[in-house]
Amino acid sequence: MSAAIKVEAPASIPVIDVSGLYSPDIAERRRVADEIGRACDEIGFFYAVGHHVKLETIEAAWKKALEFFAQPMEAKLAVECDRNNRGYRKMGDTIHASGLKFARDSFDLGFPCKPDDPEVLAGTPLYAPNNWPALPGFEEALSAYYQGSLEVGTTILKGFALYLGQEEDFFSRHFTRPVADMVINHYYPYATAIGLGATETASGAHTDHGIITILWQDYSGGLQVMGKDGVYLDVPPIPGGYVINVGELMKRWTNGRFKATVHRVIHTKNAPRISMPLFCNPDFNTTVDPAQLGVAEPAYSPVTSGEFLISRFQKTRKLWGAANKDATVKAEAIEAPVEA
Repeated sequence: MSAAIKVEAPASIPVIDVSGLYSPDIAERRRVADEIGRACDEIGFFYAVGHHVKLETIEAAWKKALEFFAQPMEAKLAVECDRNNRGYRKMGDTIHASGLKFARDSFDLGFPCKPDDPEVLAGTPLYAPNNWPALPGFEEALSAYYQGSLEVGTTILKGFALYLGQEEDFFSRHFTRPVADMVINHYYPYATAIGLGATETASGAHTDHGIITILWQDYSGGLQVMGKDGVYLDVPPIPGGYVINVGELMKRWTNGRFKATVHRVIHTKNAPRISMPLFCNPDFNTTVDPAQLGVAEPAYSPVTSGEFLISRFQKTRKLWGAANKDATVKAEAIEAPVEA
């Protein structure tokens, strides 16, 4: 089944048929790149349909994710997450700037590496073999989804480059061994979340860390993006469609031109919710510098991609040393445009 589905865009989050990015016709690729670029200039979010990942691949991964999280805690902790973001993370590992508590656990995976990979042997952070559970079909389903989503990400990056007047591989050539981590998020049902003392919001207001996020969300809905007027816009799921958004690292690279927009997740029903974002980031030692795009007086200094990501993890994940924040912050603080 093709993932290309034509729907009307809700509010100001555009639906873009990205199939033209796969065309041999450069004019067609530029046409789609212009659509994508305008969305990133305006709000930093858009839907991508017309990509090459089959709906069956996406839904197979979703079903295996549900199986994984339905297991007893002992089975999940058998693949507990390490400092390279590989494995299962219990509820409470993510620290939010508001100090509030959110009811979700997750499973992390990343770019496939073998134990003898040069980056692994060198001890480069964020490179490690994936920590797969002993769940039949899980590795195969999630690996297929990961590879498809990564291909969507690098294709969209070629569109970014065309829009910004660069060679088509300006960004994608830095994705030979990308720090492209995927997080399978499992949001607890509303009643369970409240019973655990979590906030009524499923995931707090934040911006993403990296270059772009390639997100599939299940059919529960709940994703919301903050509009220019400060009012949240619903971003309901499109079967087979991805939600794409710009992260803080891409905002830096474009000198603030592309928007890294605040978003959150609300509970919509008393049932589990699965989202599967791929945080599509370049090779660890990639230099991110607006001057590379011809910016004469950059507002942002050069950073190394991997070090920038680690600096964000250190503020947001207990596994990376994030300190507990004051949990007495008033509930309305979650409405403020704060970073995760």
